[in-house]
Amino acid sequence: MPNRITAGNWTAELRGLWLAVLVFGAVSNLLILTGPIFMLQVYDRVLTGRSTATLIVLFALVAFVYAMMAGIDTARAQVMVRIGARTRHALEQRVFEASLRARLRDPPDPRAAMAMQDLDTVQRVLGSTVAQAAFDLPWTLVFLAILYAVHPALGWLAVGGSVVLAVQAFAGHLAQRRLLGDARHEGAAADQLQAAIENEGSDRVAGLTPDVIARWLGHRDHALAALLRTADGSVRSSALARTFRLFLQSATLALGAWLVLQEQLSPGLMVGASILLGRALAPVEQLAAHWSTLHAALTGWRRLDAFLRATGRPVEPVLGSFDGALSVRGLVVVPQGRREAVLRLHGFEVSPGRALGVIGPGGSGKSLFARVLAGSVPPSAGVLRQGQVPLSKVPVNRIGFLPQRFGLLPGTIAETISRHAPGADPARIEAAARLAGAHPGIAALFAGYETPTAPDAAHLPGGLLQRIGLARAYYGDPALVVLDEPNAHLDADAQAAFNTAIRELKARGAVIVITALRPASISECDDLLVLDGGVQTGFGPRDIILRQMVRNHVAVVPAGREP
Repeated sequence: MPNRITAGNWTAELRGLWLAVLVFGAVSNLLILTGPIFMLQVYDRVLTGRSTATLIVLFALVAFVYAMMAGIDTARAQVMVRIGARTRHALEQRVFEASLRARLRDPPDPRAAMAMQDLDTVQRVLGSTVAQAAFDLPWTLVFLAILYAVHPALGWLAVGGSVVLAVQAFAGHLAQRRLLGDARHEGAAADQLQAAIENEGSDRVAGLTPDVIARWLGHRDHALAALLRTADGSVRSSALARTFRLFLQSATLALGAWLVLQEQLSPGLMVGASILLGRALAPVEQLAAHWSTLHAALTGWRRLDAFLRATGRPVEPVLGSFDGALSVRGLVVVPQGRREAVLRLHGFEVSPGRALGVIGPGGSGKSLFARVLAGSVPPSAGVLRQGQVPLSKVPVNRIGFLPQRFGLLPGTIAETISRHAPGADPARIEAAARLAGAHPGIAALFAGYETPTAPDAAHLPGGLLQRIGLARAYYGDPALVVLDEPNAHLDADAQAAFNTAIRELKARGAVIVITALRPASISECDDLLVLDGGVQTGFGPRDIILRQMVRNHVAVVPAGREP
């Protein structure tokens, strides 16, 4: 498998390919003059001199030149296809990672859903004939200048025809842009409704009612109707452009014949001018017929560029030791599009070998804080460090994370626990599973650790699925372990195994952060962080914080009155 192209050498390699495209295009367009020159020689030299030998030599030369032109055009098309492929190859990892980060924001960036589609569109257009037509467009001016040099009347006829084709293309684009906007709007509404029904935890039964189905079909029908009208307009524009170009060739031939009758032009130039006009207007015709495709690629590229600029490049991780305290100072999280912060922590520090419990009422920001520590949500301000290293530069495989809603990627249970690391040690995978109390349940499955996670993941018990998620968080001896509501679906035995695992992780010197609603989750915690409305209201040793909370509760609720 070839090495992934980095941003630096990608632009350098593409520079050479673009230069090759320009050179091939220049040679190919110059060879286009073969037909008109051959026609001129036949009329003005072969027919007047009645020389068969001259005709044979000229025809052999023309055949050789056309064979060269076929090879050059093929090479240029292949280079364009590779430019599109290398562009995608160089950007797809960055786009994929940026899309994942954007979807994890609160609220998610809507451009993330279009990012990969925009990249695919750019790749397809770069390898298509539309891109080649765009590169040939400057040569239209050269051919028009040659026609004007042959005779000004021919030049002005060609210029007028080019203007008509351009106006037709622009008018067709304006008409199709509105229809495409309607199609995208209706399609997005249908997709949004379908995603809401299919989303885990939603009322899927409501999606089966006739009214909901009719609403979904209505959006799809409107989108299909708009796409059909767009296709009709595109076909009509293409037919008009081709017909008008053929008409212009005939008009040029007629004008040339009139000039021959006026003894202002030779018969060879008359036919050659008609052929040259057809070649001059070919790029204009192609762009007129496929302007919407080119516009979609340009729009997608601008949208993709703006998305990548807004998302930013991922911070390169550093190598070395990350042992040390978890330090948080002045953490602020402001969701995109909002002005007020949803999470504000003035700071604290958790030493290695200690567990921090994050408590607070529902909606207080516990899960958001866990996602910030895991690196899925970037902070708007503040300092987060693991030892002396910024948390954003700690490799992801050194942070163990269990999200509140844990899902399995396609693969096997062993690959899930090892985070799909190639060549993972089975002994380390089993050790993590034993630490999480998942080994007996996994061993009882029909294929053990090689049990596929898709599509059979839905049949795994909730408790086993949660323990597999814990095993993934424990795998690799992470320096920081972040567990968001880890005791969900755990029975008493699994809860005891969980507490044992926390003690083991603390003995190894890890920093553990546990968000909790149930008191059983914080039984092994040494410190507590109290959140309320996204604001830090308390931090300190567990017993002291709990006593303070009890005293505050007694002060608010007088003795003898039920809370």
